[in-house]
Amino acid sequence: MKDWLKTLKNLVDKKPIVVLQFEEDDWRSLMNSRRGPHEFTIARSHETFDGIKTPTACLVSGQSYDEHVLYFGLIGSSSAVTTLDTRIKVKRCVQVEPFSLSELGELITDKRLNGLFNDRIGSEAECTMLTPKVSVEVITQLAVIDRNRGGMRAVAESLSAPKYYRGPAAMQEDAVHSALSAFGLSDADQAVSVELFEGKETALARVPIMEDSVIEHDARYVPGYDLIQSDVTGRAVFQKREERLEVYTANRCPLENVLGVDLIYVNETRHNIVMLQYKMLNPSGSGAKTDWIYRPDEKLDDEISRMKKFARDSEPGEGEYRLNPDVFYLKFVKRNAALGSGGIILPLEHFELLRDDPASKGPRGGLRVSYKTLDGSYMRGMAFLDLIRSGYIGSHAEITAHLKTLIKEIIDGNRAVIAAIQTPTGEAVPVFDESEFGDPDDKDREDNDEFRRLDS
Repeated sequence: MKDWLKTLKNLVDKKPIVVLQFEEDDWRSLMNSRRGPHEFTIARSHETFDGIKTPTACLVSGQSYDEHVLYFGLIGSSSAVTTLDTRIKVKRCVQVEPFSLSELGELITDKRLNGLFNDRIGSEAECTMLTPKVSVEVITQLAVIDRNRGGMRAVAESLSAPKYYRGPAAMQEDAVHSALSAFGLSDADQAVSVELFEGKETALARVPIMEDSVIEHDARYVPGYDLIQSDVTGRAVFQKREERLEVYTANRCPLENVLGVDLIYVNETRHNIVMLQYKMLNPSGSGAKTDWIYRPDEKLDDEISRMKKFARDSEPGEGEYRLNPDVFYLKFVKRNAALGSGGIILPLEHFELLRDDPASKGPRGGLRVSYKTLDGSYMRGMAFLDLIRSGYIGSHAEITAHLKTLIKEIIDGNRAVIAAIQTPTGEAVPVFDESEFGDPDDKDREDNDEFRRLDS
């Protein structure tokens, strides 16, 4: 059984599915709301939502002009908002098949469970709770339908989002959020499309999604990804006015081994590239809350050596300006700190100065990296992202053109690498060296070019 399916079954066995049925007028109002049925709140009498334990799965049923629709999502919270009313928040809703509760009931072949299901929905109550066994059967039947799997997996994955800096999964979560921020998006902005790969973990499974926007591929066949094969774990596309952001997640790969980085920003609009390596800070053991230590491991010198290999000076192109053309940066985060709590970002050159400064030496070969020791000479996350977005930092266009060809090296391994590619809408993006695709008339070449084209 797939992990995400097991997660959902375990969830509804303990907290049964809640069925929300909307009358036609209310459904139209909901469809015209800001996020429609994908995310909304409703308040009703305490009795209506009595017994709901959050988070739990829900089915949202609506009808407009004789057309039935059915959504699957989560009730994320429930709280009293007045003396008489309780408000619930419904989120992560994705449209599923079949399109109505009655058609869903027809899929339940066990007579007893079928009878229990129809009894619960037959009353047409605004809010109904299924039994645990019926809930598990509903999850089973919905997951049989191919079209439902991507969205259901996204719902399941959202239940286990990392909350603290405690390992690679948390780093990837932060990297995805950083990529969105660099593009001027918030964590609440929805992806136009999300592609997930069977059996592959990715933070992109947890980004907000639009209707019909999640697809799960068989990991043995990844359409359009022949160069990076099945080592990509996810791809999400975001749209903002005239620009488009593509975010990829992948396993540890030669790209990381070549460059020594975890996160890559490619801003096609400004023709700059910035690369980031995450580093974990640990308490010094001195008892001082502000005293945090980075203990360089044996890989550090090798990573820095690889970064320097690609740190090349170049002349700016016509009309091109950078405050700093450095490509490589390090982001220090505190172990066990909450995600989003910030971090310290240093250019590689500054880090090396800090490393050689006797005043920064800590116990047992550690390096003190804190707001106090840096005395204000560092970057916070938002300032760093603003500089990337504006093109004020990162490689000049000439170096960018060379470095972009390395993105194709996303293959194989254990640790996540993110490539965020920001591009103007409607242009073919030369992410890779065109000469590597062989004959222009080759069918595979045509598929790859179409995959990189950003026309809507």
